Amino acid sequence: MSEKVEKINQEEIKIRQALETDLEKIHKIENLSFEKPWSKNLLLYSIKSGEMFVAEIAGEVRGYICFSRVLDEVHIENIAVEPEWRGKGIGFQLLKFAIESNKNCDFFLEVRPSNHPAITLYRKLGFIMIGRRKRYYGDEDAIIMIRRKKEE
Repeated sequence: MSEKVEKINQEEIKIRQALETDLEKIHKIENLSFEKPWSKNLLLYSIKSGEMFVAEIAGEVRGYICFSRVLDEVHIENIAVEPEWRGKGIGFQLLKFAIESNKNCDFFLEVRPSNHPAITLYRKLGFIMIGRRKRYYGDEDAIIMIRRKKEE
């Protein structure tokens, strides 16, 4: 079932807190998205801690985001979209949700230099590159990106 999905209406994307019943689908997307995926236990921990949110379209989970907040700093820990649904605005909506849910916060994340679509998305939402973590992924460095809070 790898049919190409056409552009979707952004109002069709519903973002909600992840539930334990979403674990299998999140785990599947995680494994399709990363060479070194998070374990099912780590994903479950993130769901139970309230740090995981999913994007649903027509009742089906198509992507997720995991972030944690300490005071006025938010770390985007994980974000992924089902491969056949990428490029449709789901990742953008998930990241925008995280930003809008955490006003007056700085955001940071790590990303593989080879992940050009993700870097493009992060830049679109105001993230800038500030450094590198050597061999963060074992086989590849990580680019550290930050989005500073907007001064009111």
